[in-house]
Amino acid sequence: METTILSLWQAVAAQDEHKLARFFTVDAQIFWPNTGEHFDLPGYLRANCDYPGRWSGQVEKVAGDGSYSVARVWSPEGAAARAVTFYYWRNGKIERMVEYWGDVGPAPDWRRGLSLA
Repeated sequence: METTILSLWQAVAAQDEHKLARFFTVDAQIFWPNTGEHFDLPGYLRANCDYPGRWSGQVEKVAGDGSYSVARVWSPEGAAARAVTFYYWRNGKIERMVEYWGDVGPAPDWRRGLSLA
């Protein structure tokens, strides 16, 4: 599954609707809980492929069983985020995907000095 997830992220970054669609079942459901969005496959493809601007990404971790991945993504303008994605598979295709996006950046001033790192 790791190779499949790496290929999936390449299609996401390329905003290639046709390549991206082949990773999903036709009745796939995609959830972005941080923004309360829920997409069917056509809606997800549109949201991803119509995203303004270009960006790149690097997959940092994939679970051995293909249940989740962690990717760091960034735009040429310097904005960066991390996506943690949970995959639910049916016959080798994604039938449900739950994805959490968060900004990458320093801790806020009020929290600096509190972490152990």
